Amino acid sequence: MKKLQRRAVRFKGLTLGLDLHTKVIQYSVIDAAGDEMVNERIASDATLLRRLIESLTADGEAVQVVLEASGCFLWAYDLLMALVGKQCVHVAAPSKVRVIAESGEKTDATDAWWLAYLQYEGRLPEAFVAQGDLRELRIVCREHRSVVEERSDLMRRMRSHLAQLGLSLGKSDFKSVEGRSRVATMVQAIQADHGQRGMAIARLWRRIQDLDEEAGYWVDQRSKLAQKFDDVKLLDEELAGVGEQLASIVYSELGDPRRYHSAKAYAKATGLTPGYRESAGRRSRQKMTREGSSHVRWALTRAIVACMRCKQGSGVWVKMWVLNMRKRKSMKAGIVAAARKLAEAVWRLFALGEAFDLARAFGGRGPGVGAAPVSP
Repeated sequence: MKKLQRRAVRFKGLTLGLDLHTKVIQYSVIDAAGDEMVNERIASDATLLRRLIESLTADGEAVQVVLEASGCFLWAYDLLMALVGKQCVHVAAPSKVRVIAESGEKTDATDAWWLAYLQYEGRLPEAFVAQGDLRELRIVCREHRSVVEERSDLMRRMRSHLAQLGLSLGKSDFKSVEGRSRVATMVQAIQADHGQRGMAIARLWRRIQDLDEEAGYWVDQRSKLAQKFDDVKLLDEELAGVGEQLASIVYSELGDPRRYHSAKAYAKATGLTPGYRESAGRRSRQKMTREGSSHVRWALTRAIVACMRCKQGSGVWVKMWVLNMRKRKSMKAGIVAAARKLAEAVWRLFALGEAFDLARAFGGRGPGVGAAPVSP
């Protein structure tokens, strides 16, 4: 984590640090002078948290609250937003609060104090929290991806069982109506003649059909929510390999790209950028920092894989760039590097507007200068 280039402005009021857990909340209150006033524990309950905030603001004292983006923080975040306002609620990024995670004397009391103190000093690394329809879109995208991955795993298991019987299925058998009809007929015959393996195949097939229905539900919900965001439509139309699904994932996980000050900052938020550690003159490099949402990294790499199948259009420039990169590095490394450049292209799309050119971003002349190549 780089050092801050600006001087912190201290808050003239009380700073409340909350260490949230499923059953309890440890809180620490720091005054305007930086001294801890109280460090106590309450039950994890909305009513008690509301009373705590009301007791701190009873004398007209200004209060800012900081909590960590743990697995159960959203209910408290929404409540605090209503009580003290958006500008006074801060959420720490867990992966960047190393002083807490790597402490040799880690307790709930010290965790709450560190959260409050880092915010008091103006040094808290904050996390992005989606709100409103954007949060709804994020939930839908994550649920759809989870269902699809579960369905794919069941398909692999079903193919494995069929292989033990000397049978196989084509790639389109699970996708087309005719193919699914053939699979259903095959499953009925196998169930009657192959004992427990036949029963296993039949049960897997029923679960796959249930997941098909569930995946369809989430696709419908995603389409409805995506229509509310013009930026999602822009990503879908302007970036090669990025359809509605991947555009919805990228936008819902990272929010408006204009929040970031540069293309490099936006790419860094994806975790696809290389990192390094240096000590005593020795430097070790990381291929990827893996910071931020894993869903974004998955979406961007999937977009590059889609570009590798392109025969024409701007996606061919991405394909050619990856193939040139392959002369020096592995295909996997080339795809990751292209995904990072695509992340930078997302930011440039919003920063440059109509002047944006994906082909130029990947070293091509672009459609404005010359025709796009045709993939052999």
